[in-house]
Amino acid sequence: MDSRRGFFSSLVSLVQVKEKEAPFFPLLPGFIPNSAQGCAECTTSACKSVCEEGIVVREGTASPFLDFSKRGCTFCGECSVACESDCFVAEPVNAINAEVRIGILSCLAWNKTICRSCADVCNDKAIEFTGLWNPEIDPLKCTACGFCIGVCPAYTITVHPLKAAK
Repeated sequence: MDSRRGFFSSLVSLVQVKEKEAPFFPLLPGFIPNSAQGCAECTTSACKSVCEEGIVVREGTASPFLDFSKRGCTFCGECSVACESDCFVAEPVNAINAEVRIGILSCLAWNKTICRSCADVCNDKAIEFTGLWNPEIDPLKCTACGFCIGVCPAYTITVHPLKAAK
């Protein structure tokens, strides 16, 4: 799988990207951004150590964030239970405050190559194919769990902050 992914990745690198965005890493589900002071005082990083998927990253005293490069979030809630600084909302959370997008210029399926990697791992069935080739993410179904990001052989699925409502 890695060699196949590497091959397709090399093809994607031939596509010229106009402007690179800074990478965005979403906060943990249910994390309260205003609780950053309590989080900064945490010395155990318990939220990171209990993550069954290993996607929680915490550097120094910064707020923890999610890295979807290999896996996604199952919304198990263990990070919020383990938190000793009370940095999470009390009720269970089943979505991440982010938006997932497919880059159609480098997506293999959009470019007439049979690929369903993203749709196969989507538990929410949020990725639908219009026609035979065109995967699209339904924002009403997508929880931004990130599982589709790590399996994309063309590295074309990305996560972005939600746009503020006008």
